[in-house]
Amino acid sequence: MQYDSDKLTNGLIFDYLIIFDALKKKKIKLLEIGIFKGGSIQYWADYFSHPETQIVGIDLNIPDIAFPDNVIIRQCDQNDSEGLAALAKEFGGFDIIVDDGAHFRRETENCFRVLWDFVPPGGYYVIEDWAAGYWQDQPSYAGMVELITELIHKTPEIKVAGFNIVLSKGKALAFFRKGEEGWSS
Repeated sequence: MQYDSDKLTNGLIFDYLIIFDALKKKKIKLLEIGIFKGGSIQYWADYFSHPETQIVGIDLNIPDIAFPDNVIIRQCDQNDSEGLAALAKEFGGFDIIVDDGAHFRRETENCFRVLWDFVPPGGYYVIEDWAAGYWQDQPSYAGMVELITELIHKTPEIKVAGFNIVLSKGKALAFFRKGEEGWSS
């Protein structure tokens, strides 16, 4: 099957597969913020092969395509804290949250602030394209690098047990793994 997703064309998927390999056959709940054409949602639904895995996707604009039975799609704005919390209460806790939404600091920070509590210990929160503001052709995304840096500085306080930063030409991922306690040296 072909998946219409930039995660495959820009090579991000290989970084995901390294981190998520141990979860591939486990029952998980995944939330993806920003689904665009729906290709990555379809990919996740196939990749995470446990029959009880649930994939939830949100976006302002919902593509008119058929999704697999284990996929739930909802319209939601990243700035709608109440809507995000209601969705998380209905479908969470999420073993994985992937923020591939607006890539603006305010929206990304709001989603993290609202949804981090719905990630259980051992779960992951991923922020894609966080370096977009530093790519010469996309200065309107400024502030994302500072947000990632601030989250790293807050790891003990917000119970981040570990993180993995991926940065190379054209791709930037930040994986935050939740712990019972925050990371400390």
